[in-house]
Amino acid sequence: MDMAARAIQTDVSGLVLLNRDDPRRVKLHDFINQNSLRFGDFTLASGRNSHYLFQLSLTTMSGEALSTICNSILDVMQRLPVRAIGGLEIGAVPIAAAVSLAGYEKGYPVDAFFVRKKRKEHGALQLIEGRVTKGAEVLVVDDVTTGGGSVIQAIKGLREELDCKVRYALSIVDREQGAAEALAKEGVTLLSFFKGSDFDLNVR
Repeated sequence: MDMAARAIQTDVSGLVLLNRDDPRRVKLHDFINQNSLRFGDFTLASGRNSHYLFQLSLTTMSGEALSTICNSILDVMQRLPVRAIGGLEIGAVPIAAAVSLAGYEKGYPVDAFFVRKKRKEHGALQLIEGRVTKGAEVLVVDDVTTGGGSVIQAIKGLREELDCKVRYALSIVDREQGAAEALAKEGVTLLSFFKGSDFDLNVR
């Protein structure tokens, strides 16, 4: 059994995730904590107010952190198996592109795409950009989930436009504020590398 195989565990839905003591998970947690967790008065995409913010673009746009993220997600996709990944612009874009590159380099080709928040009003008039085939099973990804609205918007677009199958969604951090429950109503299981409760959210 290789190191990657030893580092995974099975969660309640039967999928494999990084173990809590996996050095990759520990390193990624520290990176997010130091670079993406901010405190103040914020209005989230969900419209909720919060005293903390996971500004995950500061993590997903870092080559160091993104390498861990994309290779870990690729591990999950190979075990599903699923060969397409994407989500709503813009949080999903760097993640999906990086996973596609990692898949190419590891001999597991993965299509990457993103769903626009609003259909393009010129050119091809597309809602979904990138590479994804009609009827494909896809993994929908986001950097942070709160109530799940962004992920659900992407899922509905994929189902309506391309009749895609979506059984799983994945976020880097789930704030544990209703996303999992909302997605369950859509028949989708939410996976995440971290929960909000994995971090010290007391004002610093």
